[in-house]
Amino acid sequence: MIPPTCAAPIADQTLIQYWLGELDQTAEARIDEHVLGCVECSERLAQIVALADGTRTAFTQGTVRAFVTDAFVRSATKNVTHVREYRVPRNGSVNCTIAPEDELLVARLEAPLGGVSRIDAFSYLDDEPTGVHQDIPFDAATSEVVLTPNMAQLRAMPSHRQRYRLVAIDADGERLIGDYTFNHTAHEAA
Repeated sequence: MIPPTCAAPIADQTLIQYWLGELDQTAEARIDEHVLGCVECSERLAQIVALADGTRTAFTQGTVRAFVTDAFVRSATKNVTHVREYRVPRNGSVNCTIAPEDELLVARLEAPLGGVSRIDAFSYLDDEPTGVHQDIPFDAATSEVVLTPNMAQLRAMPSHRQRYRLVAIDADGERLIGDYTFNHTAHEAA
C-alpha cells in the first residue's frame, strides 16, 4: 500500500460538505487553498463529485428506485425542470401517472414517525409481494417517508396498483405505521 502524500488529509465528510456548499466562508476558503495544492485531496474530491453526479444522473434518468430523504430530493432537483410529486396520506391512496416530460418522480408517504428508530418497507404489485426494503432512510421531523420510484420501469408498465406498507422495527418487535396505495394509470401518447 502506498502511504498517503498529504500530511493533513481532509475528512471525506468535510469534502462532501464543501462540495454541497454547506461550510462557512472561512472553512470553504481553507479547503479551497488546501485542495488547490494537494493532489491527494483534490483527487478524493473529484471522486466524491463523480459519485454524486452519477447518483444524481441515475435518479433523474429514473433508473433506480430508492427511499431517500427530503434533503436528497432538494439536492437532486436543483437542475431538474419537471418534477412530478405525489403525497399519500397514511392508509390512503392516490391516482397517479408519469408523463414523458417528467424528469423525477417523488412520492411522499405521510407517517407518524415520533419515536421511530427503524423502518422497513414492503412493496406489492397488484397485491403480490415484490420486495422488502430494510432500514430505509427517513427524517422523523418531517413526518414522511420519501420514495423515488424507478421511472424507466414505471414508464414501461401498464396501468396497475402499487402498494407500500411501512413497518416500524424496535426492541418490542414490529408495528404497522401505514399502507400507501398508488393507482397508476399508464400515460397514453397524444
